Parts: sequence; C-alpha cells; structure tokens
Amino acid sequence: MTREEALRLFRRLGVDPVSVSRKDFRSAYYRLAKRYHPDASPRTADLMAQINAARAAIAKSGQQDD
Repeated sequence: MTREEALRLFRRLGVDPVSVSRKDFRSAYYRLAKRYHPDASPRTADLMAQINAARAAIAKSGQQDD
C-alpha cells in the first residue's frame, strides 16, 4: 500500500493518520459502522463496504491494529 492510499483510507474513516490512537481508530470505525449500516439505511450498503475495506486494509498493513 502506498502512502497516498493509506492516507486516503484514514481520511475515509475520518481520523488523523499521524496521531490516531488504537482507541480512536476503533471508535471512528464503530461510529461510521453504526451510522451507515445497511440495516439502518439500505442505500448505504456501498458506503459500508468501502468503510469495511478501509478498516481491513489499514489493519492488514499494520499501521493501526484493531
């Protein structure tokens, strides 16, 4: 993953890639997951998929453990 891709993923989750803590990372993900969950609004399924992909990619890269 390039630096630019990583920054884009952090922005998608709404966190600062430099100063985000593990707790803030999880909190941001869960806040977005609750807001955009497809059960709450079926029109947000694509956005939720993007949020999940961002979280998975960041966790896999080791930049932020979840």
